[in-house]
Amino acid sequence: MIDDLYALLAKFGFNEPLHSPMTHMPIGLVVGALIFFLVAVIFKKKNLALTARHASILAFIFAFPTIMLGVMDWIHFYHATLFVPIMIKMALAGIALIVLGTGIILGSEIKLHTMTMTILYVVAFVVMIGLGYFGSGIIYGRGLQIKAPKSSVVATGSPGTGNPADTGRAKPDSARNPAASTSPARQQER
Repeated sequence: MIDDLYALLAKFGFNEPLHSPMTHMPIGLVVGALIFFLVAVIFKKKNLALTARHASILAFIFAFPTIMLGVMDWIHFYHATLFVPIMIKMALAGIALIVLGTGIILGSEIKLHTMTMTILYVVAFVVMIGLGYFGSGIIYGRGLQIKAPKSSVVATGSPGTGNPADTGRAKPDSARNPAASTSPARQQER
């Protein structure tokens, strides 16, 4: 079913991961929440603390479809192969949901819980940096050595070649490895 969605999108010329464009929502909202909260604390503006909470709520909401699309991309492009950056991203996504949820609950009062809330906003921000770092490493391959486990045998029975996206099937490079896309931006990076 997931492959059918990607095949449909490919008919319209879209061969990219679905998760990547969606990541900007929770990341941007967490950055905004941190900035609004720090300004609220520094200038004693309670209304900006409420704005930070609203941004956190939106980040929490957008985290769910972002995670879902990430899992879909992982299944489609990497055939659900567990490798270190994916495991780290899964852990960080769980931490992000816990931290954002805790911040929403604790921030429900208009009082400024300065130290607790500051720590939560900073931790959420650092977690988003980690998610972005490992996600970009998976897509663009910068600085990360991503290899499937040595004993990986995919459903086709073909042994893994060290690339989690390579199943031995005859697929175009862009379908097997999102980093091999022919988009102009990625061509310039090579």
